[in-house]
Amino acid sequence: MEKKTNIIRAILIILGGAIFIIYAFPSIIFVNIATIIGSTFGALLIILGVFLQKFIALCKNLCKSKLGKSTLFSVLSIFLACIIALGSAMGSVVACSDTNADGQDTLIVLGCFVKNGKPSYSLTQRINACYDYLVSNPKSVAVLSGGQGSDEIMSEAKCMYDVLVQKGINPDRLYMEDKSTNTNENIKYSLEIIETEKLSKNIAIVSNDYHLKRSTMIAKKQGVEVKRISAGSTLLDKPNFYLREGLGVIKEFIF
Repeated sequence: MEKKTNIIRAILIILGGAIFIIYAFPSIIFVNIATIIGSTFGALLIILGVFLQKFIALCKNLCKSKLGKSTLFSVLSIFLACIIALGSAMGSVVACSDTNADGQDTLIVLGCFVKNGKPSYSLTQRINACYDYLVSNPKSVAVLSGGQGSDEIMSEAKCMYDVLVQKGINPDRLYMEDKSTNTNENIKYSLEIIETEKLSKNIAIVSNDYHLKRSTMIAKKQGVEVKRISAGSTLLDKPNFYLREGLGVIKEFIF
Protein backbone atom coordinates (compact mmCIF):
# COMPACT_ATOMS: atom_id res chain seq x y z
CA MET A 1 0.00 0.00 0.00
CA GLU A 2 2.78 2.42 0.92
CA LYS A 3 4.51 1.70 -2.41
CA LYS A 4 1.34 2.54 -4.34
CA THR A 5 0.90 5.71 -2.30
CA ASN A 6 4.45 6.78 -3.09
CA ILE A 7 3.87 6.17 -6.82
CA ILE A 8 0.67 8.25 -6.75
CA ARG A 9 2.47 10.97 -4.78
CA ALA A 10 5.27 11.09 -7.37
CA ILE A 11 2.76 11.26 -10.24
CA LEU A 12 0.86 14.11 -8.57
CA ILE A 13 4.01 16.11 -7.86
CA ILE A 14 5.44 15.63 -11.37
CA LEU A 15 2.09 16.35 -13.06
CA GLY A 16 1.45 19.34 -10.82
CA GLY A 17 4.93 20.70 -11.46
CA ALA A 18 4.50 20.39 -15.22
CA ILE A 19 1.09 22.12 -15.15
CA PHE A 20 2.41 24.85 -12.87
CA ILE A 21 5.34 25.60 -15.18
CA ILE A 22 3.17 25.54 -18.32
CA TYR A 23 0.73 28.10 -16.89
CA ALA A 24 3.03 30.13 -14.66
CA PHE A 25 5.71 30.74 -17.30
CA PRO A 26 3.50 32.95 -19.54
CA SER A 27 2.81 35.10 -16.44
CA ILE A 28 6.22 36.65 -17.05
CA ILE A 29 4.68 38.32 -20.13
CA PHE A 30 0.97 38.55 -19.23
CA VAL A 31 -1.45 37.48 -16.52
CA ASN A 32 -5.04 36.40 -17.14
CA ILE A 33 -7.61 34.09 -15.57
CA ALA A 34 -6.14 31.05 -17.34
CA THR A 35 -2.59 31.58 -16.06
CA ILE A 36 -3.99 32.06 -12.53
CA ILE A 37 -6.28 29.02 -12.59
CA GLY A 38 -3.78 26.78 -14.37
CA SER A 39 -0.83 27.61 -12.12
CA THR A 40 -3.04 27.38 -8.99
CA PHE A 41 -4.30 23.93 -10.05
CA GLY A 42 -0.72 22.81 -10.64
CA ALA A 43 0.33 24.08 -7.21
CA LEU A 44 -2.61 22.28 -5.56
CA LEU A 45 -1.59 18.99 -7.20
CA ILE A 46 1.95 19.44 -5.85
CA ILE A 47 0.58 20.13 -2.35
CA LEU A 48 -1.74 17.12 -2.60
CA GLY A 49 1.19 14.94 -3.62
CA VAL A 50 3.37 16.15 -0.76
CA PHE A 51 0.62 15.68 1.85
CA LEU A 52 -1.13 12.72 0.23
CA GLN A 53 -1.02 10.47 3.29
CA LYS A 54 -2.52 13.20 5.49
CA PHE A 55 -5.22 13.82 2.89
CA ILE A 56 -6.08 10.11 2.80
CA ALA A 57 -6.22 10.05 6.60
CA LEU A 58 -8.51 13.10 6.59
CA CYS A 59 -10.86 11.45 4.10
CA LYS A 60 -10.99 8.30 6.22
CA ASN A 61 -11.84 10.35 9.32
CA LEU A 62 -14.58 12.22 7.49
CA CYS A 63 -16.08 8.94 6.29
CA LYS A 64 -16.57 7.83 9.90
CA SER A 65 -19.58 10.14 10.26
CA LYS A 66 -22.63 10.52 8.04
CA LEU A 67 -22.20 14.30 7.82
CA GLY A 68 -18.51 14.00 7.02
CA LYS A 69 -19.15 11.40 4.35
CA SER A 70 -21.87 13.48 2.66
CA THR A 71 -19.69 16.60 2.83
CA LEU A 72 -16.74 14.81 1.26
CA PHE A 73 -18.98 13.31 -1.43
CA SER A 74 -20.47 16.73 -2.24
CA VAL A 75 -17.10 18.45 -2.49
CA LEU A 76 -15.61 15.73 -4.68
CA SER A 77 -18.75 15.64 -6.88
CA ILE A 78 -18.64 19.41 -7.44
CA PHE A 79 -14.92 19.26 -8.20
CA LEU A 80 -15.42 16.39 -10.65
CA ALA A 81 -18.36 18.17 -12.32
CA CYS A 82 -16.22 21.29 -12.79
CA ILE A 83 -13.38 19.26 -14.31
CA ILE A 84 -15.78 17.47 -16.69
CA ALA A 85 -17.47 20.75 -17.72
CA LEU A 86 -14.16 22.49 -18.34
CA GLY A 87 -12.73 19.48 -20.16
CA SER A 88 -15.79 19.30 -22.41
CA ALA A 89 -15.60 23.04 -23.12
CA MET A 90 -11.91 22.85 -23.97
CA GLY A 91 -12.65 19.84 -26.17
CA SER A 92 -15.20 21.89 -28.10
CA VAL A 93 -12.61 24.66 -28.52
CA VAL A 94 -10.16 22.15 -30.02
CA ALA A 95 -12.88 20.61 -32.23
CA CYS A 96 -13.66 24.04 -33.74
CA SER A 97 -10.06 25.18 -34.15
CA ASP A 98 -9.76 24.29 -37.84
CA THR A 99 -10.83 26.00 -41.06
CA ASN A 100 -14.15 24.97 -42.59
CA ALA A 101 -14.73 27.97 -44.88
CA ASP A 102 -15.57 26.98 -48.43
CA GLY A 103 -15.87 30.07 -50.59
CA GLN A 104 -17.44 32.63 -48.25
CA ASP A 105 -17.91 36.07 -49.77
CA THR A 106 -17.36 38.17 -46.64
CA LEU A 107 -14.73 37.78 -43.93
CA ILE A 108 -14.85 39.26 -40.44
CA VAL A 109 -11.28 39.50 -39.17
CA LEU A 110 -11.21 39.84 -35.39
CA GLY A 111 -8.70 42.29 -33.98
CA CYS A 112 -5.94 41.66 -31.48
CA PHE A 113 -3.25 43.67 -29.72
CA VAL A 114 -1.20 46.23 -31.64
CA LYS A 115 2.19 47.12 -30.15
CA ASN A 116 3.93 50.33 -31.21
CA GLY A 117 1.91 50.40 -34.41
CA LYS A 118 2.88 46.83 -35.33
CA PRO A 119 0.61 43.77 -35.14
CA SER A 120 1.25 41.31 -32.33
CA TYR A 121 2.09 37.71 -33.23
CA SER A 122 -1.56 36.64 -32.88
CA LEU A 123 -2.78 39.53 -35.01
CA THR A 124 -0.10 38.83 -37.63
CA GLN A 125 -1.39 35.26 -37.90
CA ARG A 126 -4.93 36.56 -38.43
CA ILE A 127 -3.76 39.03 -41.07
CA ASN A 128 -1.86 36.28 -42.91
CA ALA A 129 -4.87 33.94 -42.84
CA CYS A 130 -7.05 36.73 -44.22
CA TYR A 131 -4.51 37.56 -46.92
CA ASP A 132 -4.20 33.93 -48.06
CA TYR A 133 -7.99 33.59 -48.28
CA LEU A 134 -8.46 36.86 -50.18
CA VAL A 135 -5.77 35.86 -52.67
CA SER A 136 -7.42 32.47 -53.21
CA ASN A 137 -10.89 34.04 -53.43
CA PRO A 138 -10.55 37.21 -55.53
CA LYS A 139 -14.23 38.18 -55.19
CA SER A 140 -14.27 38.03 -51.40
CA VAL A 141 -14.04 41.11 -49.17
CA ALA A 142 -13.05 41.56 -45.53
CA VAL A 143 -14.34 43.59 -42.61
CA LEU A 144 -11.35 44.35 -40.38
CA SER A 145 -12.63 44.68 -36.83
CA GLY A 146 -10.90 46.19 -33.81
CA GLY A 147 -10.82 49.53 -32.02
CA GLN A 148 -7.93 51.39 -30.44
CA GLY A 149 -7.00 50.43 -26.89
CA SER A 150 -5.55 52.86 -24.35
CA ASP A 151 -2.10 51.33 -24.90
CA GLU A 152 -2.31 51.30 -28.72
CA ILE A 153 -1.27 54.14 -31.03
CA MET A 154 -3.74 53.13 -33.74
CA SER A 155 -6.83 51.00 -34.08
CA GLU A 156 -6.41 47.29 -34.69
CA ALA A 157 -8.55 47.67 -37.82
CA LYS A 158 -6.21 50.33 -39.26
CA CYS A 159 -3.16 48.19 -38.47
CA MET A 160 -4.67 45.24 -40.33
CA TYR A 161 -5.71 47.48 -43.22
CA ASP A 162 -2.21 48.94 -43.62
CA VAL A 163 -0.53 45.53 -43.62
CA LEU A 164 -2.97 43.99 -46.10
CA VAL A 165 -2.67 46.95 -48.48
CA GLN A 166 1.14 46.75 -48.25
CA LYS A 167 0.87 43.04 -49.13
CA GLY A 168 -1.07 43.95 -52.29
CA ILE A 169 -4.76 43.61 -51.38
CA ASN A 170 -6.96 46.16 -53.15
CA PRO A 171 -8.24 48.70 -50.57
CA ASP A 172 -11.69 48.49 -52.17
CA ARG A 173 -11.97 44.96 -50.77
CA LEU A 174 -11.35 46.10 -47.19
CA TYR A 175 -13.78 47.69 -44.72
CA MET A 176 -12.66 48.99 -41.33
CA GLU A 177 -14.67 48.62 -38.13
CA ASP A 178 -12.72 50.58 -35.51
CA LYS A 179 -15.14 51.04 -32.59
CA SER A 180 -15.17 47.61 -30.97
CA THR A 181 -13.41 46.70 -27.72
CA ASN A 182 -14.26 42.99 -27.39
CA THR A 183 -15.38 39.99 -29.45
CA ASN A 184 -19.08 40.70 -28.96
CA GLU A 185 -18.63 44.21 -30.32
CA ASN A 186 -16.30 42.98 -33.10
CA ILE A 187 -19.09 40.87 -34.50
CA LYS A 188 -21.96 43.27 -33.73
CA TYR A 189 -20.36 46.30 -35.38
CA SER A 190 -19.02 44.24 -38.29
CA LEU A 191 -22.51 42.94 -39.01
CA GLU A 192 -23.74 46.55 -39.02
CA ILE A 193 -21.14 47.39 -41.68
CA ILE A 194 -22.12 44.31 -43.67
CA GLU A 195 -25.74 45.48 -43.53
CA THR A 196 -24.96 49.11 -44.37
CA GLU A 197 -22.63 48.26 -47.26
CA LYS A 198 -24.99 45.53 -48.49
CA LEU A 199 -22.22 42.94 -48.38
CA SER A 200 -22.92 39.22 -48.70
CA LYS A 201 -24.06 37.50 -45.51
CA ASN A 202 -22.20 34.37 -46.56
CA ILE A 203 -19.65 35.02 -43.81
CA ALA A 204 -16.50 33.46 -42.36
CA ILE A 205 -14.77 34.62 -39.19
CA VAL A 206 -10.97 34.85 -39.15
CA SER A 207 -9.22 34.40 -35.81
CA ASN A 208 -6.66 32.28 -34.02
CA ASP A 209 -7.53 28.60 -33.65
CA TYR A 210 -8.31 28.84 -29.92
CA HIS A 211 -10.71 31.78 -30.46
CA LEU A 212 -12.98 30.32 -33.14
CA LYS A 213 -15.42 28.30 -31.01
CA ARG A 214 -16.45 31.22 -28.82
CA SER A 215 -16.52 33.61 -31.79
CA THR A 216 -18.92 31.38 -33.72
CA MET A 217 -21.10 31.01 -30.60
CA ILE A 218 -21.31 34.80 -30.29
CA ALA A 219 -22.12 35.18 -33.98
CA LYS A 220 -24.92 32.61 -33.66
CA LYS A 221 -26.36 34.53 -30.69
CA GLN A 222 -26.39 37.59 -32.93
CA GLY A 223 -28.38 35.75 -35.56
CA VAL A 224 -25.82 34.61 -38.13
CA GLU A 225 -24.29 31.26 -38.97
CA VAL A 226 -20.64 31.67 -39.91
CA LYS A 227 -17.79 29.51 -41.14
CA ARG A 228 -14.28 29.50 -39.69
CA ILE A 229 -10.86 30.47 -40.99
CA SER A 230 -8.17 29.38 -38.58
CA ALA A 231 -5.02 31.36 -37.87
CA GLY A 232 -2.24 29.57 -36.01
CA SER A 233 -0.94 29.94 -32.47
CA THR A 234 2.30 28.96 -30.76
CA LEU A 235 2.72 25.90 -28.57
CA LEU A 236 3.38 28.26 -25.66
CA ASP A 237 0.04 30.01 -26.28
CA LYS A 238 -2.12 26.92 -26.65
CA PRO A 239 -2.44 25.69 -23.01
CA ASN A 240 -3.16 29.17 -21.70
CA PHE A 241 -5.57 30.32 -24.39
CA TYR A 242 -7.37 26.98 -24.77
CA LEU A 243 -8.09 27.07 -21.03
CA ARG A 244 -9.16 30.72 -21.19
CA GLU A 245 -11.43 30.07 -24.15
CA GLY A 246 -12.84 26.96 -22.48
CA LEU A 247 -13.91 29.17 -19.57
CA GLY A 248 -15.29 31.65 -22.11
CA VAL A 249 -17.34 28.94 -23.82
CA ILE A 250 -18.88 27.97 -20.46
CA LYS A 251 -19.74 31.62 -19.83
CA GLU A 252 -21.35 31.98 -23.27
CA PHE A 253 -23.31 28.76 -22.71
CA ILE A 254 -24.63 29.88 -19.33
CA PHE A 255 -25.39 33.51 -20.15
